[in-house]
Amino acid sequence: MNAIYGLAGSFIGIFIPIYLLEKNLNPANVFWFYLVYAVGVLLFFFLANKIVRSIGLRKTVLLGYPFLFLYFFLLYTLNQYNTPLYVLAIVNAFQASLYWFPLHMWLTHTSRQEGIGNDLGKFFAASQIVGLLAPVIGAFVVVLFGFKSLFLLTGAIYLISVIPVLYLPEFPFKEKIHIRRFFQLLKERPHYIAAEIFENIREDAEAIIWPVFVYLAFRNILSIGYIGTISSIGVILFNLIVGRYTDKAGKNKLFGAGALIMVVIWVLRFFTTTPLVAYSLTLAAAFFGVLIMIPINAIVYGLAKTEDAPTFILFREFGVTLGRVLLYIFAFFVIQSINYIFAFTAIACLGLLYLSQKNLEAKVVL
Repeated sequence: MNAIYGLAGSFIGIFIPIYLLEKNLNPANVFWFYLVYAVGVLLFFFLANKIVRSIGLRKTVLLGYPFLFLYFFLLYTLNQYNTPLYVLAIVNAFQASLYWFPLHMWLTHTSRQEGIGNDLGKFFAASQIVGLLAPVIGAFVVVLFGFKSLFLLTGAIYLISVIPVLYLPEFPFKEKIHIRRFFQLLKERPHYIAAEIFENIREDAEAIIWPVFVYLAFRNILSIGYIGTISSIGVILFNLIVGRYTDKAGKNKLFGAGALIMVVIWVLRFFTTTPLVAYSLTLAAAFFGVLIMIPINAIVYGLAKTEDAPTFILFREFGVTLGRVLLYIFAFFVIQSINYIFAFTAIACLGLLYLSQKNLEAKVVL
């Protein structure tokens, strides 16, 4: 399921901010779109939990597809109907919550406590392998036929991704989100939530800010496809390796090494002026970003197994959202010099480096 869904996302995900820029929206509009989306996903997790408890994980995922197709229709007809960006962001957030909340629950309940890093490495690598060339192909589709053709192609792949979902066994789920426990987690796990904040500053800077910068700097759609595929190559190779060593070498050692290297990469990005340097730093970031991503996700699903799972996933999403909100608010202040966001991201990676010295899985004694 995730492989085909991820393939569709590989075709379109990196191009959506570029599409919005091509529609004569400015970077501030694009960042506003993603800020509303981030907050929306967090809020819709409450509703997603109720829906999952009512109809189950599989049917909840299926319920999200009509809203996914509505989102693409609104993108496809953006100029025709002048739909406000916040409407697109809210529809996208709702469909995303109906996919990601059930997926988090599924991963929490099916991954092994021992060997969880290896399991997650394989899981994330699978979708990357399937979608390896998708960004480059997507770029050529845009250049030759336009964005609307890319939307139609992506929509068709998403439609195919429904088929394996239909054959998944239903997973009964009755756990609730407990707000009181959520606030207890904020007090008990400040190091973990800080790590999520810093990591999601890095992740959204990589996924959204960096492609926007590359496009504005070089004005080349193909360059966006290249950095998408280069990222996939790095992620695939390192996902499988890091997944194994996360369980053996320890999460904090890999986490700290990745954070240190990412500080250097984001500082170098501040001075990027040529496509070759941009591509090289993209590959390096894809390689070494995995050193952070796999260990922190292993911590997430390991802790979710021992905690109240839906409440902990909401707690995790709070950190994700806060990191994204801080990133985009900072971006608004430096909108005329986007590369200053890279310095902000480097500082976030320094925060990750500091936190690698802490035990993110331990509770703080109150």
